[in-house]
Amino acid sequence: MSVQIRVANPEDARAIGRIAADSGVASIDAGARRVCRILAQSQALVATIDAAVIGFVGCLFTAHPAGGRRVELDLLAVAPEAQRRGVGGRLLAASIAYARGEGARQMRALVRCENAGMQRLCRRHGFACSPEAFELHVVDPQPVAPQSRVHEARVIAVQTLSYAGLWLEGELNREAIADAHHLASQIEATVIGAVIPSKALETGKRLQASGFQKLGAYHWWTINLKSD
Repeated sequence: MSVQIRVANPEDARAIGRIAADSGVASIDAGARRVCRILAQSQALVATIDAAVIGFVGCLFTAHPAGGRRVELDLLAVAPEAQRRGVGGRLLAASIAYARGEGARQMRALVRCENAGMQRLCRRHGFACSPEAFELHVVDPQPVAPQSRVHEARVIAVQTLSYAGLWLEGELNREAIADAHHLASQIEATVIGAVIPSKALETGKRLQASGFQKLGAYHWWTINLKSD
């Protein structure tokens, strides 16, 4: 029996949700309209054996700061009974090929510092690890009045298999944080996240003072898909 990789579709939602839960990577509401929409838009791949889904990888597009599109590797999971058979590697290789085919400039993944398995997988497929560690901070959106938006941060709306949210990147001052809370209410985001360098102590304090919680330490793993 050979492993096949194909583009996911809405009918795969239940299997994807089960695999995500069984492997402990995320909680996915298979019946959510967001999940069905993402799968209908071909933003995930699945691995199958005899038509049974045994793994998946979800991707989303964001804008690269230097121009062009970047693919974010969102979730990659393999059913426990199918692990240690190279399925994760097949999914990652297929996602890289998919990103190249879509004309993306770069692909990146945020990987926990203790996730040695994913680190090995990324290294094997040509990703480079960031020299410094980063921290992920998250907060539940709160209703706030419209802001003046006088800030230099990038506020990025994302739709993933496990959540709808906003990412904050760049200079994270109080105005940027307030702006994210206001925008979150407009797009029904369930979380606001910020990834900052571990050494950015003042930014970390500012986020914590604004109610953000630190989830852990990570590295960015990136692969350039085309030359400038």
